[in-house]
Amino acid sequence: MTDRDQPGSGEDAQAQNPGAAALAAAARHAQQAVESAKGLAAQAHLDEVGAKAAAAASSLYREGRDRLPSNDELSQAAEQLSGAIRKNPLAAVGIAFSAGLLLALLTRG
Repeated sequence: MTDRDQPGSGEDAQAQNPGAAALAAAARHAQQAVESAKGLAAQAHLDEVGAKAAAAASSLYREGRDRLPSNDELSQAAEQLSGAIRKNPLAAVGIAFSAGLLLALLTRG
């Protein structure tokens, strides 16, 4: 049931009773203020959650970087692997072929 369906309401009733019209307008403004406040509260809650998530992600990123070997260690390991492949190229190809064949057989089912 809307305001217009109710007896004694509508424009005629508001024209007859200006206090009721002012009260209705104030009620509408109050409802809009409540809705606006709910939106701001929800946004503040999301901002808080976002800040916590950013802090957690930053912490995890730092921990991961600390666990990774340094760049010097990675380049040294790559040089050693490259040297071993140059010394025994046939063995390296055989190992790569065997690993690929094994992987293909395992994934094929």
